[in-house]
Amino acid sequence: MTGTVTGLTQEDDQTIGFVLSCLYNDAIDMHELRRWCEHVIITNDMPDIPQYMFDLVSVGDELGKVSEIIRFSPKGLTKQEDDALYGIAFHRGKDVFDPPLSPAAAKSALVARPDVLEHFRDTFPFIDLPM
Repeated sequence: MTGTVTGLTQEDDQTIGFVLSCLYNDAIDMHELRRWCEHVIITNDMPDIPQYMFDLVSVGDELGKVSEIIRFSPKGLTKQEDDALYGIAFHRGKDVFDPPLSPAAAKSALVARPDVLEHFRDTFPFIDLPM
């Protein structure tokens, strides 16, 4: 069954903004970004999917290429949401590049923002995230 994807345009960037924040905060990696794109393509109506999603499916591991492909900068998350994403990254055992907070502080941030964990699970249903 297909649906209608939202939040992937410059005017409505909530979904892609969350996904990119997950990527930049090391909560997901490039492989998982590509899997997410495939998931969106498979589960949504084709006319609703921006061309950049198809291009991201085949992007390599060059993080810098993502912005070039999307061609707009989605709004970021709040500091509290960003910190909670670091909590997810640390919980998943990801190698977090230059984290702005300790693993313990990130875990506390995640506990304080369970909505971020729920959003992560909803956005990436193919990622097993026991907590």
